Amino acid sequence: MLSFDEAQAIFAAAAEPVRETETVWLGLLTGRVLSQDLSAVTDTPAADRSAMDGYAVRCEDCRGDACLPVQQVVYAGTRPQALRPGHAIRIYTGGVVPQGADAVIAQEDAVENYRGVTCSRAPVVGQHIRRQGEDVRRGDLLLPAGTLIEAGHIAALASQGLVQVPVCRLVEVAILTSGDEVAAHDEPRDVYQVHDVNGPMLESLVQSMGAVVRCHRHVRDDERALHNALRELAGDADLVLVTGGASVGQRDLVAVALASAGGELLCRGVNMRPGKPVTVGRLRGKPVVCLPGNPAAAYTTFALLVTPLLRRLQGRSRLFPPVSRVRAALSGARVPPCDAFWRVGEVGYPGGQESLVQVTAQQGAAAVSALGQASGFVRVGPQNASQLQHVSLPYYDLHRWLS
Repeated sequence: MLSFDEAQAIFAAAAEPVRETETVWLGLLTGRVLSQDLSAVTDTPAADRSAMDGYAVRCEDCRGDACLPVQQVVYAGTRPQALRPGHAIRIYTGGVVPQGADAVIAQEDAVENYRGVTCSRAPVVGQHIRRQGEDVRRGDLLLPAGTLIEAGHIAALASQGLVQVPVCRLVEVAILTSGDEVAAHDEPRDVYQVHDVNGPMLESLVQSMGAVVRCHRHVRDDERALHNALRELAGDADLVLVTGGASVGQRDLVAVALASAGGELLCRGVNMRPGKPVTVGRLRGKPVVCLPGNPAAAYTTFALLVTPLLRRLQGRSRLFPPVSRVRAALSGARVPPCDAFWRVGEVGYPGGQESLVQVTAQQGAAAVSALGQASGFVRVGPQNASQLQHVSLPYYDLHRWLS
């Protein structure tokens, strides 16, 4: 059975990025992935600009108690005149520094009266001036392909006057829930059945990753029905997510149905808890992931194994978010003989560089009541068995792994 790290690498490499691209308006770019490198088309700022409200001057004119007549008032958006020797120009933040000026005096360092302005502090060349191109030079790489666009990136694009931006098309996901025990939402539920928890949960998780759910279907525990559904969905979507039927029981039929449909298994079973039965394969060139039927196990394996695969499909440059370290009190906990991912709630920073987290009470693979309270997972293994009091553990922050 593969280790978690081996399986994570296989999942991430199970597909190639989508090739199709589209052009999207700047205001709708958040969460989209840039499809090509973008270079600056102009200097930013495009001209020397004042960083303060004050006066544009020549430093050589500001000796002693010299009083400089105010030649002009320049606001942001006003075209300045060339500064005449022995004069000052009143200028406001963002205004273009006039030709001939080599400094801006802050208004609090100047005294103005009817005759002009006097500097109370001698200026130095270049002070309070934002130089042309000091942020970005024309031709510089602005954003590389694979960037997941956020508000800060949009600011950089807008500063260049870029309105239509090329991005990768949205990744489409098909969700297939299986199991005789799962009652569809339009069916009456009997005591031997359970509500469909995984379907709505996975739809939300897919959307949080910036992908779209193309369809959501449910089939009974029937190999032929699974066979047909897998073939159809693999033709319609970029990724197929299946829940249930991933283990090795008599009614765990997904692997058999995948093989009969002409697919291949890349990984079956991972030495982790929860989520040991998780499987990934490929059908008609599309990745097919079978998640465990227990909701908490499906949630865990989606976050840690499916999200890198989704990021690769989306064309993102970063597949794996950073893993930090935290301290957790595990006294009395039973450490499993494999990599366990325990849900934790962050409780603060009592001192030092690592935060202290509290392991949630409900860690069962089927427990969902406290699932939304988890801030992340700590990774616990047999090597931690002898040191259970405030041990330092790898921490997978869900805010990073599910976005």
